[in-house]
Amino acid sequence: MIREASNAPLGFERLIREHFGRIRRIARRFAASGAVDDLVQDILTRLWRSYPGFRGDAKVESWIYRVSLNAAMTHVSETIKARTLQGAISARAPAELEGSPAGASTAQILSDFLSRLGEIDASILMMYMDGLTADEMSGVLGITANAINVRINRLKQKFSDAYVD
Repeated sequence: MIREASNAPLGFERLIREHFGRIRRIARRFAASGAVDDLVQDILTRLWRSYPGFRGDAKVESWIYRVSLNAAMTHVSETIKARTLQGAISARAPAELEGSPAGASTAQILSDFLSRLGEIDASILMMYMDGLTADEMSGVLGITANAINVRINRLKQKFSDAYVD
């Protein structure tokens, strides 16, 4: 797919409008609440820089995830380096739900569950919920599709054990 230079900004803006929620969710998962906007900005900058090289060989969602997760991993790495060991440990502690799980909204339950997962499992769950196939996730994460399917089944079981009566 070849794009003319004059169409690139318009196409990019449309693409970002369509997928901004996905980008924001990734940033919220990997950044502290005060740094979410900074990470979103970094992701958007990286997407803009890599947009001319996107040939359309993969689904646009896979490309967005790859760029976004790379930016998020860099952000996490830099954040950990900047913190003391104690700060890093307290930042990684799982968030507790306010109130009882029975009274929690679906978004609160999902947020709580995601906060308890490691980075790879959280990424797999977000991509799974966005409808990416195991093969597409494999291209983003560099993990075999079979291993991703196993992780998805384990995540379903873990969620069921924690939140389903």
